[in-house]
Formats: sequence, C-alpha cells, structure tokens
Amino acid sequence: MSLKIIDPHVHFLNLAEGQYSWLQGANPPAWPNLDKIKQPVSAEQLVKSTDFELAGLVHIEAGFDNTSPINELNWLSSHLKNLPFKAISYNQIDSPADQFTHCLKALAHSNLCGIRDITEGSDAKRLLDANSFKNLITLSNTQLHFEAQFDIENSEITKQVAYYAKQLPQLQIIINHAGLPSNLNTWQQGVELLAQHDNIAIKFSGFELLKLTCEQQAACFNFIFNHFGQQRIMFASNFPVCQINTSYNNLWHNYKAICSSNKIWHNLSYTNAKHYYQV
Repeated sequence: MSLKIIDPHVHFLNLAEGQYSWLQGANPPAWPNLDKIKQPVSAEQLVKSTDFELAGLVHIEAGFDNTSPINELNWLSSHLKNLPFKAISYNQIDSPADQFTHCLKALAHSNLCGIRDITEGSDAKRLLDANSFKNLITLSNTQLHFEAQFDIENSEITKQVAYYAKQLPQLQIIINHAGLPSNLNTWQQGVELLAQHDNIAIKFSGFELLKLTCEQQAACFNFIFNHFGQQRIMFASNFPVCQINTSYNNLWHNYKAICSSNKIWHNLSYTNAKHYYQV
C-alpha cells in the first residue's frame, strides 16, 4: 500500500507581501479558525505535518496579486523550491479575448498548468458570456487546464460547461470542490451530465465550506465515484482552509478511510493528480 500523495489543491499565503483582499480586506470570510488559516506555513512545515508522503502539489491561485498574478508564480518558485509543484493562476475568464490572451502571455512560467476564475453564485453568469468560450478555446490551444469553480446545481451553468466540454474535447476541465453540493438532488443531476464528458475531472474537496453531514459527504463521494469512476476523481485538501474543522493529516486519513481498496486510494490520492497535472 502506498502512502505517497499528491495534493492537487493547496493555497500558500504570504500576507506580508501579497494583497489577498478577500482575506485581509474590510470583509474577511466569517470562518472558524481564521487566525489559524492565516498563519504562514512553509512547504517544509506542511510536509512534516502529515504521516503521508507529500510527493508534490498543485498550488491554486489565492489572490496574491490579481492585477499581476505572475507575482504569485514568482514567489512560489522560491517558496516551493524543494517540492515538485504545478500552479493554477488567475485570468478573468469572460474578459475580452485580446485582453485574456495578453494576460496569459504575461503569465509565462514553467510551473503554470492552468487558469482559475471563481464563478460561484451570481458570478456564474460570466460563464455564459461569449468571451468565455473564446478564452476557453485559447486555453485549449495552449494546453492549459480550466479549473471550474461553480455550483453544479446551477443547471443552466452546468449545461453550458458540458457544452464547452463537448465543443472543445482537447480542453481539460477540472471541477473544484466537488461542484459545491448543497441541494443534493439537483447536484446529482449536474454530476450525471458533466460525467458524460471524458475531458472533465473532479476534485473531492472543500467540504469544510459546505453544510453537509458526514453521511451526506459519504453519499456525495459514492455518487461521484459511480459516475466519474476512479480515473477522473482526485482527493484534495484545500489547505489551509480545511483547518476550519480538521487538521491536514486528519483530512487525508479521512479520505483513505472512504476507499474500499488500496488501488482506489492510490489512484485518487496520487496517480490521477500526477496524470492531470504532470507534477
């Protein structure tokens, strides 16, 4: 049995140098343990915090500097110099195509593998914009992922993402945080639709932000597993936000506990992330 993991959804924070207006502005999130979440943690400290072998990670943009997101990538190069990593940066998905391409060129970096622009709640309508499709074409042509963070139970948006996946079969779309399940019946319908497209994968993560019981979370996992299979699901931590309700180490042990075989565990905790992100 392998205890080696690759974590495909981690945020490192540098509050001394970065902006992080969402976290240290006038309206920070009302999360439990916010002070703990904001504490600076090095890659070495994260490695030592778990009895699994953290063999690599994917850093997801955290708002270091959304006006010049290359600054976050450059900081990561020094912060993560001793740990294999890839990075997802920020670019506004519905910006005019010329602007999107210009910003993408400014993000040239050896560790860049994709773009995330959070489109939760009312922001989801931006995925309906014609510019979004043009910019997804650009991502497809440049072999960069689109990290999609939206509510799967928003059926209009889910149908649109499925349409993009069908029209752009070379574009890799990765759903963040299990599609943020809340209304499980509607969420299940969305999962069924998205799972039909082989170029869509999904991360099982982010449940510290969701109001679901342990039983409901287990039901979500089983439903995702039955539709996406063990090749298109990745366990991920969302560190440091996971510390809202558990430690980094406990989270990974919880993931391991829901796997019915060592093969499933190895695929969801290591192999799939290595495949999708080439860490």
